[in-house]
Amino acid sequence: MAKKSLPHVWKTSFCPRCGKRFPNEMHVLQHMNQPSSACSAPLNDIPPPTVPQPLSSQAMRTIKPPYARQASPSEAVGDIQMDFYDMPYDDRMDLQVDDVPYDDRDLDLQHSPSGPGTPSAGKVKYFPGASQCYPGGRTFMDNFFSDEHGELREDNLFYPFASQQDWQVASWLLCSRLSMAAIDSFLSLDLIKELPLSFRTARELRLRAELLPSGPRWHSQAICPQHPTKRSVTLFYRDPIECVQSLLSHPFFESHIEFVPRKVWSTAAQLSRVYDEWLTGEHAWNLQASSSPFDLDELPEGGTLLGIVLSSDKTNISVMSGNRMAHPLLLSLANIATDIRSKGSLHGHLLLALLPVPSFIHKKSRIRSLLSDRLFHRCLDLILTPLKIAATVGVMMNDPHGNLRYCYTPLVGALCSRADPDDLPGFLKVAKSFGLNGVHEPFWRDWPLSDPAQFLKVEPLHHFFRMSWDHDIQWCITVVGDDEIDFRFNLLQTPVGYRSFADGISKLKQVTGRDHRSIQRYILCVVAGAAPPRFIAAIRALLDFRYLAQMPVFDEQALAKLNAALAAFHADKHAILATGGRSEHFRIPKLELMQHVAPSIRTSGAPMQWSADVTEHAHVTEVKNPARAGNNQNYYAQIARHVDRSDKCFRFDLATNIASSHDPHPDNGGDPTDEDHEPDDEKSHNLLYHSPIRKIVDYFKIADALANGISHNAPHPARTFASSTTAIHLATKPHRRMTVDEAATLFDLPDLLSAIRDCFDRCANGIDHDISGRRRASSNYSLPSNKIQIWTKVRVQVRNYHNSEMVEPAQTMNVAPPSQEHPRGLYDCAVFSPGAESDWPSQGLNGHMIAQLRLVFRMLGTDQFLTYVQRFHVIPPAGHTTDATSSGLHVLKRAMRSNGERIGDVLPLSHIRSPVHLIPRFGKTANPRLTTHTSHEFSTEFWLNRYWNKHIQ
Repeated sequence: MAKKSLPHVWKTSFCPRCGKRFPNEMHVLQHMNQPSSACSAPLNDIPPPTVPQPLSSQAMRTIKPPYARQASPSEAVGDIQMDFYDMPYDDRMDLQVDDVPYDDRDLDLQHSPSGPGTPSAGKVKYFPGASQCYPGGRTFMDNFFSDEHGELREDNLFYPFASQQDWQVASWLLCSRLSMAAIDSFLSLDLIKELPLSFRTARELRLRAELLPSGPRWHSQAICPQHPTKRSVTLFYRDPIECVQSLLSHPFFESHIEFVPRKVWSTAAQLSRVYDEWLTGEHAWNLQASSSPFDLDELPEGGTLLGIVLSSDKTNISVMSGNRMAHPLLLSLANIATDIRSKGSLHGHLLLALLPVPSFIHKKSRIRSLLSDRLFHRCLDLILTPLKIAATVGVMMNDPHGNLRYCYTPLVGALCSRADPDDLPGFLKVAKSFGLNGVHEPFWRDWPLSDPAQFLKVEPLHHFFRMSWDHDIQWCITVVGDDEIDFRFNLLQTPVGYRSFADGISKLKQVTGRDHRSIQRYILCVVAGAAPPRFIAAIRALLDFRYLAQMPVFDEQALAKLNAALAAFHADKHAILATGGRSEHFRIPKLELMQHVAPSIRTSGAPMQWSADVTEHAHVTEVKNPARAGNNQNYYAQIARHVDRSDKCFRFDLATNIASSHDPHPDNGGDPTDEDHEPDDEKSHNLLYHSPIRKIVDYFKIADALANGISHNAPHPARTFASSTTAIHLATKPHRRMTVDEAATLFDLPDLLSAIRDCFDRCANGIDHDISGRRRASSNYSLPSNKIQIWTKVRVQVRNYHNSEMVEPAQTMNVAPPSQEHPRGLYDCAVFSPGAESDWPSQGLNGHMIAQLRLVFRMLGTDQFLTYVQRFHVIPPAGHTTDATSSGLHVLKRAMRSNGERIGDVLPLSHIRSPVHLIPRFGKTANPRLTTHTSHEFSTEFWLNRYWNKHIQ
């Protein structure tokens, strides 16, 4: 029988240093010659490529790892799998895959830090001998084609559905929240009956869905508590090893998962450590080197650490009434990159179990709470036993590339809402005296390599943002007053895309994490001047601490700033009591946890990777939506069925997408296996499947393409252009066209014409631009035209402060004239540089100006986009009044002429460096005549709000 074309690439040569698979030795050498690769070395140091040897049979018999899922020929179904696995291993090394373009990405990132900014040699040290890979594993696509219906999918990829169109309709119906009656009603429509569907009822559709390849399967078990409950207790759960394997082999994570602990330094001198992901911290390094108190003397050489992250919290699933609660348990891997794991659409967290929420029959609520805690740990003990065994003796698992790795599963992160002797009241009384909740057998007690001092993390969503609302903001409301603080928030002009508080904040109900963040952006500027300086200093110190703790990367200098901010709060916290902001002591548990943030960063990396934002969102998608799509009976069983069905649809859709993207017949005569061909990383990735990541539009790349003439249909001059620090995008069509005099009248800019002349004169003479208001050009200076095109919106994009290779989402800036909606116009502010390039933001505001955009235009007959701006004088905090010093904020004053007119000039639009946000300096009491529309135009002094984003300068 002729061999069939494989729908995926078999990599048949190995890197001698990291064990990655490649189609031939040429690609191995290309991989090792990359400067950013940790496998790079002088050619005379490179040994001949060899195939890593799997564990010997004697070693396997000695260790006896449980749950070792290795493929065997008997498991494979269909010619594709049987043809490959029936071949001798040496023959597989010579297998050439036809008609498949090879994806030359760095497939295994455990030997290179994630992200574009890869440290150079000397800045990173990897744990020697960690995470070896072995041949014989299986990929996600292997499992798809080797299930019981794999042979039928050789002829019909979308079996058990008739075609791709049939599957698309089925997938939409299965993933919708329609009831079976609604689906039957939909399928009974005459128009739908004319479609060639393989199903005609909801029941038939559900039966076909059961034939789809399955992920981790659900199980249920009745639990018999030691004390009576109002209802029977049933635990729904999935095998945690299967869930870990599902995450580990997920194609989405192929280029975003790491396995080797590493130490990273900021310089080659190795003086200052850098911490970001879990694998860069001391905890992962020490675990890899640790000795086990169980069967193994130490973690065997080549063992792979899979950091288990658990998240558990109760959530309400009833609507309006019912008081029904669910207690989901979610599982993830700390090896997955934080920016990928934090995106709910990428399924980086799996629903592992639905824990029971029992109603114990006991007259004392504290005893009922103790019994619930005890049952919580008992259920976790039952569910997580396989992970404890794997942490003891290891388990063979497949990585995303089809390699086998010998894995250990310590618990490294647990985000829980809360955590025996028969004498419950007496035992609880003694436990409370020690500050304990009375659970004497926690689920982690027999979990090897797991320490609650390490895996119980500081969790930003609750410990940072929720704490700020519960304490800092409430102190500010108490000191400033409800009405005053609400009025000040009402006067703010918030940037496009940011939350506004037109009704104030003192009476907010059901405040979300997004609200917590939004209030933090403005609170210091709002209360500055209305509260005593030492109170402001204490609030500022906590705010600085929380913002610094959200950094994605830390070095020793950043950790020193973090500790200094916390020390500054403790130095000034007495002012909060003195002003009546808080009437009691500061024995606040979340405040106590702040002193553990810096040590936690050193051991486990950046705190934001442990945030519960994504798991809170998963409660909606994985629990609430499925529960509300049912009939309000047997919630847990219906949630489990819904999640299982959705998971099958997702996996099937992903697999068919990958398989369909493979073209076995290239259009031209080019050899797809050409050794000189270097496919583009991003294009090769997109050929395999569509990732649901919402990508940020990169205006820097667009500007570069337009500058190089790649797009021939783009308007001239290009509407997207960039400097080294900032990219600017304008709409293709201008919003208005008029003469200079008409624009001067509409935008209230009496010196617009003279300012334009002066700008052209400076450009012609190569003079740096400033905003002094002095006119150098003669009134007889000839302009190219008297007509201009006007834009009322500008999109400005800057690079990421911590990684210049990444870009931030573009910020829309308003430059709108007076209108009925905005009687005084709507004008945003920005940082400008005198020249075309600058060192922003490395030196802060030094050598830069802050100005308000009043007009964005292009004069007909020219290729340059210009902007009329009005300048502010910038006064640093140390050189102004007490409230400015305590707040650490710059004060901005409008630059005015002696006759009271504002000072303005015309600058090239390309001199913008970054948007900024200003808040009026209200003083002790805000002017009651101000409104949202007039607060910026009638105010002369402003705070430069450096808490508008997380890039503290």
